[in-house]
Amino acid sequence: MGVRRGRSERSAHAQPLPRHARNREDEPDPYAAVHAEGHRASRTDGLVDPYPHGELPADRYAGHPDHQDHPDHADDPGHAASYPDEPDPYADFADGPVTVVLDRGRADAFVPPRGKRPDDYAVLVPFRPRRPSPAGPELAGDDPASGPLRTGAALGTPDLDHRELAELERRYRDRAGRDATAASRLGLMLLRRGEDDEAETWLRRAAEAGHRGAATNLGVLMHRQDRWDEARRWWYRAAEAGSRIAAFSLGALLLDALPEDASVHDNDDVSQALYWLRNAAEAGHVRAALVLGEFHEQQGQSGAERWYRRAAEAGHPEAAYRLGRHGQERGDERAASAWFLRAASCGHIRAAVRLARILHRAGDTGEAESWFRLAAEEGDPGAARALGFLLQDAGDADGAAHWWRRSAEAGDGTAANALGALLATEGRHAEAAHWYERAAATGESNGAFNLGLLHTARDDEASAERWYRMAAYAGHADAANALAGLLLSRDDEEEAEVWFARASEAGSVDGSYNLGILYARRSTPDGQAAAEKCWARAAEGGHPDAALQFGLIQERQGADEEAARAYRVAAAAGRTIAAVRLAGLLARLGDTDGAEHWYAVAAEDGHVPAMLRCGVLLARRGAEGSAARRFRAAADTGSIAGAWNLGLVHLRRGDPEGAEPWLRAAAEGGHGRAAMRLVVLALKAGDTRTAERWCAPVIAHAPPELAERARLLLRALRAEMAS
Repeated sequence: MGVRRGRSERSAHAQPLPRHARNREDEPDPYAAVHAEGHRASRTDGLVDPYPHGELPADRYAGHPDHQDHPDHADDPGHAASYPDEPDPYADFADGPVTVVLDRGRADAFVPPRGKRPDDYAVLVPFRPRRPSPAGPELAGDDPASGPLRTGAALGTPDLDHRELAELERRYRDRAGRDATAASRLGLMLLRRGEDDEAETWLRRAAEAGHRGAATNLGVLMHRQDRWDEARRWWYRAAEAGSRIAAFSLGALLLDALPEDASVHDNDDVSQALYWLRNAAEAGHVRAALVLGEFHEQQGQSGAERWYRRAAEAGHPEAAYRLGRHGQERGDERAASAWFLRAASCGHIRAAVRLARILHRAGDTGEAESWFRLAAEEGDPGAARALGFLLQDAGDADGAAHWWRRSAEAGDGTAANALGALLATEGRHAEAAHWYERAAATGESNGAFNLGLLHTARDDEASAERWYRMAAYAGHADAANALAGLLLSRDDEEEAEVWFARASEAGSVDGSYNLGILYARRSTPDGQAAAEKCWARAAEGGHPDAALQFGLIQERQGADEEAARAYRVAAAAGRTIAAVRLAGLLARLGDTDGAEHWYAVAAEDGHVPAMLRCGVLLARRGAEGSAARRFRAAADTGSIAGAWNLGLVHLRRGDPEGAEPWLRAAAEGGHGRAAMRLVVLALKAGDTRTAERWCAPVIAHAPPELAERARLLLRALRAEMAS
């Protein structure tokens, strides 16, 4: 029983060939039985991209800690050794744009972005209090009784415990009323604890005092509370003060707030959004560069790769992945693999999958397997599916089953179908049916088709028809062909023709061939013409039986070149009759070498007339040894002509004793010329009685002229014997 193992990552199904009863006649039956059974389909040659081109990840702006890239980040007081009672030493440092634009605003209320949450735009400007380092300036105004309290930013120092944090909060509260930095840090501590109302109070106080980190975080809080206009206002204020995080958040917010049908040309919000995103990106904000690249790509504008490259070189894996994808689109797989490797090395799963595919196409299956395995272990179902096929090709059926099962349990229908096919080959049909059903439930039509094949093998036509119909309605060409064959077996030729036509339209060469048979049965000029078209279509798709039928039609019409092309397709696929017809056609066209080759092909397949014709061609060019082997093979099958020709070869070699048994075999089979040769041999040996005996078969079976000579000779022999 055949199974379709459907492999979506390989691009095209190899079409199955119907089971074929060889016809050794020179003229094949053009109305052979319709082939409607299912077939084993080859897996395809590429891997499907589980992430189609252009699909964006859900975390569009999340996942890259831009604020950790630069220790001198102005928005992060915790990265610098600044203390609550001291003024922010980086208050005048601008890590954002040098110039700003006026907020042109909107005439109406700000429209919130569709489905965006605050952390899609900005992260809280961080402050990570640390345990005091062994040395450093004391806090101004520290209580001598409690000892000095420092917030060293040295890497590797452990975070403060609850007691220390409580003490730090107390000190912030003492200073928050007169120090914007302390108010900002106190607000952030409260915000992280979920005390939004009080956090807002202190963040607002610090922001109004000009603290840009507080303004950025206040914008985040406003955004979380769906207070869009305020979020926008505070991000704008922080961006003007040089915060690249706020500039990025403001630009992304403006872009995402645009209506879906909004034009990007001459749009103030788009211009302002791009301005802030560019300023953030040029100041080193990695995700801003990514978003700019994405915007240019979506608009079909040049410059996308420039921004992606900026982000990728700063370490953003998604940007490296996008660059790799652009390289693939240009056909530069070397550059693509370099970027995919950079992204995959950072844990980017889609990049790992694409890199694995490139390696697999290049023949480096070992390295491809390692990247597929990495992605599969991270839960990517497409990678697990591809890994399963690699392991199956390597002969590791258990490993393939393991990864297909994981992929199928994650909802991958192709993997479920592949697992079912593997189980079916092991005879575990009940388990195979379970996975086929899961594949069918995901819309994988190969699963439904294979279920039809299982039920056909069990002679459960009703269930088979149900699954065939499900797959056929989904556009599965082989299922449509199988359904049509099932209907034809019930003499429902009308509906069978409909499904054969659908199978043909969907690319099934079996469907085209079978539809041609139905048309040819009508014995009308229109039916014959329609059959010819169907067989031509199937022949172009490589169907050998259709190619044979089409070749016969073309040969009868005198289109020798078309006929030869069609016969070659069929002969190359093992259709012996096609090889014989092709050889005969080439012989008539004067191509004796080609004729000899195809006669030899048919002879090796056991075709007796081909053995004889090949032997004749060999003998004519002096290759009597090879000719004798062909004639002997024919004679061993009982061929009278084979025995006669083999006898002639022995005679030409001057070996009458070797020729005599083969001539006798031919003569006893009714070959008049062989009998005449025996008469001549007997006369040469002086054996008149034997010569007289062989004259009778000559008279009975030889051509008239030779028979008349045998009569005259017989009279002479009898007269001589009587005298």
